[in-house]
Amino acid sequence: MRRPRSSPGRGVPSLSPGGGVTASGAQAELVKLAEMLSIPVATGLNAKGAIPDGHPLSVDVCGSYSRWCANRVVSEADLVIFICSHTGSQVTLDWKIPKVGIPVVQIDIDPSELGRSYPTTVALQGDARSTLRRLIEAMEPIGARREWVGRAQQLVREWREEVAPLANSDAVPIKPERLCKELTDVLPSNAVLVADTGHAGIWTGSMVDLKSPGQSYLRAAGSLGWALPATLGAKCAAPDRPVIGFAGDGGFWYHIGELETAARYGINAVMVVNNNRSLNQDKRGNERAYAGVTGGNPNELWQFTNVNLAKVAESMGCLGIRVERPGDIGSAIERALASGRPAVVDVATDMNAVAPPPWSP
Repeated sequence: MRRPRSSPGRGVPSLSPGGGVTASGAQAELVKLAEMLSIPVATGLNAKGAIPDGHPLSVDVCGSYSRWCANRVVSEADLVIFICSHTGSQVTLDWKIPKVGIPVVQIDIDPSELGRSYPTTVALQGDARSTLRRLIEAMEPIGARREWVGRAQQLVREWREEVAPLANSDAVPIKPERLCKELTDVLPSNAVLVADTGHAGIWTGSMVDLKSPGQSYLRAAGSLGWALPATLGAKCAAPDRPVIGFAGDGGFWYHIGELETAARYGINAVMVVNNNRSLNQDKRGNERAYAGVTGGNPNELWQFTNVNLAKVAESMGCLGIRVERPGDIGSAIERALASGRPAVVDVATDMNAVAPPPWSP
């Protein structure tokens, strides 16, 4: 299998940790091993935050819900080390990243996962933290892979430069990229961020930075709409930590009745709603289905009426804050966190801002 032309040469491995790293509490060991071996780290969505954003070896989330810089790094690597990752269709972008034929080292506590999706060059069965600790004890530090690490860092810089205009946009309706930037800036260092599936997972997975080892990321990976009840569950499990859920209004509507549950039991979690008056993750599919069809309107399938969800939250006994200007997002989230009440921060965003498709080789 030929490498991409942009690959800087042989000996350019990539670490790809999955949710097993988070479940095992192996974040510190992951970072230590990556630093010892000078290997860029592209996490699965369930391991987002296992290495803090801003670390020189972090390229963030790869796969379907990803930053294109992470997909590029994994695609250009000559060796990929999967650490307790299911290596399923989402984290590998339908098994395109890494390409078939690239050597794979796989670590997993479940023997049925070893070699399930990719032939393994080396397979290690074990718990993530215990196995990484043994590897750290057995390995000698390797000198800096300056060319390869520099290449990874270059791709991260290019991605950040590309998204910066949207992340800093003052446009009204608000751009989701700006919403995610503001959330990044005010997210407490010990916060739990719970994201809905679909576009909410893509927006938070790609655009939110987790900079502190004390921050946790949970993707509500069930059916659309699970973010609200999952956020309440996370708050009940970790009552002393700030817990913020993130959902689009399309997903939020599914279980909106749980706001009454939160108010009745005093579950003071915060929901941030990317309210674009639509389920616009269906936009492309609906338009394709109606292409060339006479007498149909695809917009009626994914566009909603304009509802002030903050007022709905207030009527159900919660704190509701409506945000219509980007400069007000941060203070609204801080107010919600400080209120000690279940709260909804309803952010009016651009209906036509669709989460970008992932980069594919």
